[in-house]
Amino acid sequence: MKIALKFLTILLVAQLSACAAITITDRGDPSFLYRPHYEQTKDFFFWGTVGEYRINTQQICGARPVVQMQTKFDPSDFAWTIATLGLYMPRTAKVWCERKVKEEE
Repeated sequence: MKIALKFLTILLVAQLSACAAITITDRGDPSFLYRPHYEQTKDFFFWGTVGEYRINTQQICGARPVVQMQTKFDPSDFAWTIATLGLYMPRTAKVWCERKVKEEE
């Protein structure tokens, strides 16, 4: 019984600290100085093998260029994956557009 409790405790700690992200930038180094212009959780199923999403960056950013994109597997996404044994596996997608700079007169 104590071994099972220790295992569940280790699993819980791993779950709460789990996070993975893939970031694509136009300058090399990621920058998180401001909030993304787009953030939404996308649904995937069967350990991530079912589900495909495309994000229209022109619709999000308009004429401004895309500065950075990211897909993230955060602790809440991990919790859903563990709770459903991988049958449901959400991911969070984010897009940053170039910020408009105010022109000084």
